[in-house]
Amino acid sequence: MTTTTTTDLWYTDRSRYKLGTSRCARARYLAYHFGPTGYGITAKRESLPLATGISVHQGLQAFTSHLASFDALPVRVDVRAVIHDVCQAYVDRVEARGYRGILGGPDTEETITEQALLISGLLWALYLKFLPWLHRNYQVLSVESERLHPLDADKALMLRTDLLAKRRGGSSLAYFECKTTGWESDAWAEQWETDPQLALGTLDCQELYGGEVSELFVVGLNKGRRMKERDDPEGRKKQLSPLCYGYRRPANPPLGHDDWLPAYEWVNSDGELKRASRAHRRTGIWELEHSDWPTWRAYQGANPGLGASEFWMEMLPASVVDRICFILGPMNRQDVQLQSLLRNIEGEEDRWQRRLWALYESQQHFPWSSPQFQAELDRLIPCSWACRPFGREHQCEFVPICHRYQGWDDPLQNGYQPRLPHHDPELQQAITRGLLPENAEALEDDE
Repeated sequence: MTTTTTTDLWYTDRSRYKLGTSRCARARYLAYHFGPTGYGITAKRESLPLATGISVHQGLQAFTSHLASFDALPVRVDVRAVIHDVCQAYVDRVEARGYRGILGGPDTEETITEQALLISGLLWALYLKFLPWLHRNYQVLSVESERLHPLDADKALMLRTDLLAKRRGGSSLAYFECKTTGWESDAWAEQWETDPQLALGTLDCQELYGGEVSELFVVGLNKGRRMKERDDPEGRKKQLSPLCYGYRRPANPPLGHDDWLPAYEWVNSDGELKRASRAHRRTGIWELEHSDWPTWRAYQGANPGLGASEFWMEMLPASVVDRICFILGPMNRQDVQLQSLLRNIEGEEDRWQRRLWALYESQQHFPWSSPQFQAELDRLIPCSWACRPFGREHQCEFVPICHRYQGWDDPLQNGYQPRLPHHDPELQQAITRGLLPENAEALEDDE
């Protein structure tokens, strides 16, 4: 009997399955299977990187790892250090792409500051709102763990568990996934109730942790929409989040100091609807550092090390915070649908193996850009042509290839590069096979 090694295994994950079945099979092919390595390609980032869920997960992992190790909330000084490091990692990524050099523009520094402040604010929201609730009700067992779930003898599903915890005073387990979104709505929230893919992270938990996962939660973080202000259509796009911008009435010395409000409209602790005056204008929270607002100066004087983002999160009313950080659940694990989903995935991967083998044989006779190969590609892996489900700004990264812009026939010489696998088993497989590409990027999953 032969044993299948990790080098021989066919790996899949939730992201590529969902991309191929829910959005576009051609997008999955290009993102995960095309190119010189066989691990897909990704567009070279030609715009300034924005905050993504990756940064938030880095901070959440640090916070919850502390809970798992000490069963206690991290202290403020440690939280500040974590948030500083995560924000610095974002800035380093920006600099590595040249946006503090030749690629920088007149609004570059302000956008970098804005996005770093967004990351900081989201992490403070998690620390101040989510973590105390989590610690009060649950004991953290596992954070960002990665493992394989066999589908059959030669296929494995790569799993990454965001957060697994045990309810205090009980034996049941709860599974949490953190999702960032810029389009928070009832429809966005309601999708998780009928999505069995959420429960994929709970597979094998009974065997690993000796308990049944009976609760599923989504921890939602609303980044706000990125758009131009209505009264400034020619200006730069802004992250319209209360974490990045407040409403300031400028000082009028010696008659008055700066005055800051959390939003244009909000509900106070007494349930009263409040609005900013016409004199209050949207202003970046980073401007607090230079403000003479008495409330800010008093807090800053009493709390050495207090930054603008931390202070602002403390000042935001509950009605505003509740729209930034919210918990969906508990939802039940749909076991019948989950088992059906696993069979769906196994069958889908069988079909992909056959399609890719047929394309490999076709490419022995016809090059990628030939009419013969493209016709075979159309038959086996069709485009959905749902290229702009969220508008032009968020269109599929493969539009230039599928719509045959100039250079489509040689993607690696025209804006694309090999993808770096972001699951460790697949990454190690690529290294073992000698296919690890240089200067490549992992896909950035921005929920």
